[in-house]
Amino acid sequence: MLNFKEPKEINLRPYQADAIENLRNGIRDGKRRLLLCAGTGAGKTLTAAHLLQEADRKGSYALFIVDRVALVDQTSAVFDEYGIQHGIVQGINDRWMPNENVQVCSAQTLARRTLPRDPAVIVVDEAHCRYKATLEYIARHPDAVKIGLTATPFTAGMADDWDDVVNVIPTRKLIDDGFLVEPKIFIAKSPEDAELGLNSYGEFSDSSASTAGIQIVGDVVQEWITKTREEFGGPVKTIVFSPTVEHGRELCAAFSAAGFNFQQISYLDRSDEERAEKIAEFRRPDSIIDGLVSCGVLTKGFDVPDVKCGISCKPYRKSLSSHMQEIGRIMRTHDDKEGALWLDHSGNIERFGVDMFDIWENGVGELSHAAKRDSKPRDRGEHVREKVVCPECSGTLRGNTCMACGWEKPARSGVVNVAGEMHEFKPQEMLMEPRPGLRADCLKNPRMVWDAALFFTSERTRKGEDHARRWSYGVFRDIYPGQKLPFGWFDAPIPQSVDPSALALIDREVKRFRKNSRRAA
Repeated sequence: MLNFKEPKEINLRPYQADAIENLRNGIRDGKRRLLLCAGTGAGKTLTAAHLLQEADRKGSYALFIVDRVALVDQTSAVFDEYGIQHGIVQGINDRWMPNENVQVCSAQTLARRTLPRDPAVIVVDEAHCRYKATLEYIARHPDAVKIGLTATPFTAGMADDWDDVVNVIPTRKLIDDGFLVEPKIFIAKSPEDAELGLNSYGEFSDSSASTAGIQIVGDVVQEWITKTREEFGGPVKTIVFSPTVEHGRELCAAFSAAGFNFQQISYLDRSDEERAEKIAEFRRPDSIIDGLVSCGVLTKGFDVPDVKCGISCKPYRKSLSSHMQEIGRIMRTHDDKEGALWLDHSGNIERFGVDMFDIWENGVGELSHAAKRDSKPRDRGEHVREKVVCPECSGTLRGNTCMACGWEKPARSGVVNVAGEMHEFKPQEMLMEPRPGLRADCLKNPRMVWDAALFFTSERTRKGEDHARRWSYGVFRDIYPGQKLPFGWFDAPIPQSVDPSALALIDREVKRFRKNSRRAA
């Protein structure tokens, strides 16, 4: 392919360079199958492009495997932009050049086609999908270095596919550093779980979600009109995630009746070309398409950075990964984008919000633990909803305090969602339950308790600051059993003053621990 533009140079961000070094350390330790895990927008594809560029310079044969045609074209365009010569292994493609050192491969075509050389490096995009053909191809090349890219390594069995995981950077840090846009999230009217049937995998069935969702199509359109006007002054580029093609048609018709051009793309499209044309038009800055309604085709790898609004209409019972992949579509930065909006008409924020914010703050953790996150059904009963909605004014709870009216949540209060109204959901920390039997107002504010613990131990330790922090963490974990510190707390500066009631709590807890230790001795 002729490219008359001067290729761009790959300039890695510091955390991307660190991730590559951690991958190399794993390879030096004899690990040949490594996951590179980072949230949407962290630049996993560009990081992999740097690795493939280095392989090309060394004359090594390297493959980048994706699972759908649109991602073949998207990845190829990125490689062209950075001057990485490559061939394409996908159907009948004009860029079938198998002797190039770098190959962008469709997983389906690769399973049926023979290449002239054995690969030294295999990069698997969206590795959480666990395609049988790709896993078999990897197994046939034991000497190759395999690197899987994913934001959500939650699929059962992934711990068997990969030797280790390299966690690149928490999503919260990407947001704070300006590499991602944090969406403003609103909880909207959605079907109740009792209206949704289950399929054979224990997930909500698409047909039941479609039937229930069609009943609130008018609410979806009206809330979009209202919220985009309030947040942006009018309509903005939008992606809608729909459970079925029928539901998507109803949405497109309802938006059209309101005067807006929404186009559906789905797995039932007549041709890949038709879908590609719609996506190409949608990418244009002055696109005539206001929104795309996706049924099963835009949940991963889709990159249109100037999309400002996402609408969730497909409920999930267990699939945290699908929910996080969807919301990640609107979090990329763009020159004309100062904010993003997520309208939840599925109940997914109520089911997965706590887990999602934990991962944003702390990363996915160990692979063996992460791989279980998609196997547990989530509840959205009253005890879950009370973490989200203020019962006094239907405002948004940030931690335990309503940001609208200042109401503070007492222990285990009962809260009922208000059907048909939207409520902003923007917690800055997880709701932490103290140890049963503890009673103190300061327990409603875990950060206040942590600051008091850090102040207390730093004043009393004789072993230095590191010991004070570890001692504080032990005290904190005893007060809030099983909880992790949110990102940034452990290394935060030692406070100069703290709440007296929180300090008294820490003093009592340390004395209790010492008394119990003496009894045990």
